[in-house]
Amino acid sequence: METVEVIEPGYAKTKQIISHYGKKYYLGYINYGIQGIKEETCAVKIYQLESMQDNIDAEREKEVLMSLDHENIAKTYKIIQKDKQIYIFREYDAQMTLKTLIDRLEAAKQEIDCRLILSLGARMIDCLNYMESLSLTNRDLNPSNIFLNQEMNFKIFDFGQSKIIEKDEIGLTMGIGINDYFMSPQMLGLEEENGENIELNYYKSDIWSLGMILYYFGEYQYPWRRELKQSEMEFELEIQKMKDPNYKLQFRRITSPELKSLISRMLIYDQDRRASAKQLLEEPFIKPYVKQPSPQITKLQFLCELIQRLKDMKAAYDVDEVYQDLIFNLLIRYFTENKKLLNKRSKFYNSYRQLLDYQMFNKKQLWYIFKVNSQTKRQLKNYVNEYRRQSTLNHRQQEELMLLLQAMNSEKQYPNNPQQLIEEAEKYYLEN
Repeated sequence: METVEVIEPGYAKTKQIISHYGKKYYLGYINYGIQGIKEETCAVKIYQLESMQDNIDAEREKEVLMSLDHENIAKTYKIIQKDKQIYIFREYDAQMTLKTLIDRLEAAKQEIDCRLILSLGARMIDCLNYMESLSLTNRDLNPSNIFLNQEMNFKIFDFGQSKIIEKDEIGLTMGIGINDYFMSPQMLGLEEENGENIELNYYKSDIWSLGMILYYFGEYQYPWRRELKQSEMEFELEIQKMKDPNYKLQFRRITSPELKSLISRMLIYDQDRRASAKQLLEEPFIKPYVKQPSPQITKLQFLCELIQRLKDMKAAYDVDEVYQDLIFNLLIRYFTENKKLLNKRSKFYNSYRQLLDYQMFNKKQLWYIFKVNSQTKRQLKNYVNEYRRQSTLNHRQQEELMLLLQAMNSEKQYPNNPQQLIEEAEKYYLEN
């Protein structure tokens, strides 16, 4: 009979090790013993808090997991600290890992549908882009760390090697991972500059790992013969081939031009030239596979860009204080109305904090709506009058007008033409 240990009412673990996730996880249950609610299986990870490093590792993973909410990342149900141990209860589906799926297909000599690989790639790219928005990286993406659930949805499971990237840590020189077949050259320390390992971009390393996964999924082999590490000369030749910007990846089984292009962009040796998740999501053939963000999220993304543009403008020249206050009022009102969407680790929240810091440091008060409207009209009239006087706007005036119009209506596409911008301002905002 199965031995079950109740950690907390509704949460229990067994002694059964979940084999294809290694010995880190035990089979567990949520809603255990709760009447009227169906219990569900889950995976339980246990940290023994015996040393300072144990506490650091546990807190790091705890902070990462509690900030994640994405359909392609396994859910974290509960984190319990008890008796110098931390129990992490995570979503688990015993269907199969991606590695198991690939092994079965290869053993059966079955050709894989490129659309399935493209779907996996698109969803994982969207997932990596989401993680980057939270300043998170996984650092151990490989087929054993992705499972396929009963709804045929791929999910990243383990984040034990993940890292929260601080502002001054965009480039680092130390890599951590388990499966070096899927780690980037930079993570493996293969790229040097002046005799030292180059700074490592963890986000781009995750992109490389995913590219290797997609290639292996479609080809049943690695693009480069990594086993040649045993021969220094042969391995060096492989590295030089990878470094060659004119080198084209060889595909035998993958026939889809879109999938070939996607993988090739992900497996560029130079991490500066390697595509980012955001760039890859712009591919037209990716969009049908990815759930599009809500209008509110799309608007928040755009408003974050406007905040950065205002900062760039202020760095380039003196911006009128009333104009700054008007932009601030237009932006912060929308952020405040949508605070429930602001995950505290997201770039949205960082932008919101910048607005709050500006408000606090400069002791600004939010304007009433009528003042926002009157100041908006006054600013627009200034640009209209300047255009009528000179028959044009200089670069600075055009940039300020564009930013103001976009802050007022971020869903509208505005032309980058001074005459048309003035016509927009007169037609929609000054006629009354």
